[in-house]
Amino acid sequence: MEKIVLHNGLRLLVEYMPHLRSVSTGIWVDTGSAHEQEGQFGISHLLEHMMFKGTTHRSALEISSAMDNVGGVLNAFTGREQTCYYTRCLDEQVELALDLLADMYQNSLFDAAELEREKNVVIEEINMYEDTPDERVLDLFAQTLWPQHGYGRSISGSAADVAALDRQQVVDYHHAHYTAGQTVLAMAGSIAPQRAAELVERLFTPRAAAAAPERLSPPLQSAGGDGYVAKNIEQTHVCLGFPAFSATDDDYYAASILNSAFGGSSSARLFQEIREKRGLSYGAYSYFDAFDCGGYFLAYASTQPANCAELIDVMAEEFHRLAEDGLTEDEVERSKQQLKGAMLLNMESTSYMMRKLGRHELTFGRVYSVDELVAQLMAVTPEDVRRVARRLVVPGRAVLAQVGPQQCPRFAGRLFA
Repeated sequence: MEKIVLHNGLRLLVEYMPHLRSVSTGIWVDTGSAHEQEGQFGISHLLEHMMFKGTTHRSALEISSAMDNVGGVLNAFTGREQTCYYTRCLDEQVELALDLLADMYQNSLFDAAELEREKNVVIEEINMYEDTPDERVLDLFAQTLWPQHGYGRSISGSAADVAALDRQQVVDYHHAHYTAGQTVLAMAGSIAPQRAAELVERLFTPRAAAAAPERLSPPLQSAGGDGYVAKNIEQTHVCLGFPAFSATDDDYYAASILNSAFGGSSSARLFQEIREKRGLSYGAYSYFDAFDCGGYFLAYASTQPANCAELIDVMAEEFHRLAEDGLTEDEVERSKQQLKGAMLLNMESTSYMMRKLGRHELTFGRVYSVDELVAQLMAVTPEDVRRVARRLVVPGRAVLAQVGPQQCPRFAGRLFA
């Protein structure tokens, strides 16, 4: 991997993979929903949509068809802390891809009429997620865990939030955050670093920020408790979990191993106990997600209301067992091999490598090599995992979120004592 800071201020990261025929390119902007202030909620995601709605050089149709016409991909996503616009195409089309991304990044019009139409599209997207209970319960868990912080807000904002936004707000937000210092360009595939630098230097002319964007976020304070949203559906969807630490914490890899063995696959504890042994749910999984300031570790499953209390009981007991005993040596070793294998296989994908470059640069200020990542993973011991399990699973900090036709009571045993 080569990192080049260009004359225009952009950080360019290139993973040269000459044996392939494709190139994945991503513009990573260091802003997301957690950085929005009162009156801006949902603006990062709305701005992402508007970047596809026309520039001084291309119509919305020309933007959407540019990659389609050459068999490539153009898309974007907004997260809590980062926004990414990306392409994947044949190496012979990389100049077209970079020109397209540069045009969107620098020359978007943010037309007022298009904005009003796209606000309706985003509101329908919000409604779609409201009708998707497994997505809704994850948002509810975050809202219950972080009621006073941006991490707890929905990335899309509410329908009312989006409806209240206007063109000037979108333009101002773009001007404040889409600057050279806030942007990383990540490329992976069949393109040499020098060739990439020449193209980016010619096509991109990002602004230098007059001042760092204002980020007034309250301290990250988590709250234990219950969240419930009533839905007239067949199942109750349940998330039970705890606050976790940031992506830069020394225990990140121990937590990743813990999560893998606890609920990361169909051979993990949760799936085996909840589905295979008890038949309570079609699937049962755990998630460990980490951001700049904190994260969460949770279990998820869904079941019919009559079985909901038993499901929560089983989840709580599995968390308690995890905190008391950690993982066996065999579980730790198997999880290491699973994570190592997945990591090394993913390294063969230009899309994965592009995302790794962008996320690492914005999160850590550097890109870790595969050898460094594997070394950190393999250095974790069963005792590390046991210690981290007790660090994460703290009874008084448990959060229970439910979406379904009725709210099941908390498990009254040791986990919530």
